[in-house]
Amino acid sequence: MNSALRVWVLALNTYREAVRDKLLYNLLLFAGLMIASSILLAQLQIGKDERIYRDVGLGAIAFFGVLIAIFVGINLVYREISTKTVYTMLSKPVRRWEFILGKYLGLLSLLAVEVAIMSACFLGVLVWKGSEFSMGLVWAIGMIYLELALVTAIAMFFSSFTSPYLAGMFTVALWIIGHLLADLRAFGQHSDIAGLKELLEALYWTLPNLDRLDFKADAAAGNPIELARASMAALYALLYSFVLMSGAVVLFQRRDFR
Repeated sequence: MNSALRVWVLALNTYREAVRDKLLYNLLLFAGLMIASSILLAQLQIGKDERIYRDVGLGAIAFFGVLIAIFVGINLVYREISTKTVYTMLSKPVRRWEFILGKYLGLLSLLAVEVAIMSACFLGVLVWKGSEFSMGLVWAIGMIYLELALVTAIAMFFSSFTSPYLAGMFTVALWIIGHLLADLRAFGQHSDIAGLKELLEALYWTLPNLDRLDFKADAAAGNPIELARASMAALYALLYSFVLMSGAVVLFQRRDFR
């Protein structure tokens, strides 16, 4: 069995295991209720119905997608270690990098299905209320998925060497900071505290800047999204995910299971 086939088998098994998690269905239910609630919220606002449908729908897809990525991602490696199944897997001709990559691709497959389900609910609300499903919304949903892929890589990176609790804390922290980096950078440029400007500037260029992948506001407002901007954002997410997963593989290779 070659490496590609082993990775595919691990990804398929990961997907099957994750689908059995009841937490996923609870989160999907809440996401569906949140998207449907945009109909009620629109009644409280005059003249901005379409904007509310889009804002709430895209926000729900992004938020609940991140919850799924974090809560499932931080347990992928730990569950195998705690149940000691990792010993059986790695005693067979399965390399450690294949194990990590298979887990990652399996979760990405799950996230693709989850995003598709939530997007279908979102589309259903728009069709019901006669609102247009523009190309900008497609770009925004695509960028949400790439953000989830990056958040999953962050979760896998931390879970490769620490406990689920710490991995979850670090991942949530980076997710929050990743959406605030531009504001933190602007704050540093106007600060008189010694060294703060340089520190925040370094963090801006080092930590994952998730704000670059946030197209929700433009899509909800109906603003055109440039292909060049979307392409650069997608490339950024893919490259950063690759770096994080490479780091996860290196750390997992050095982990002692004895």
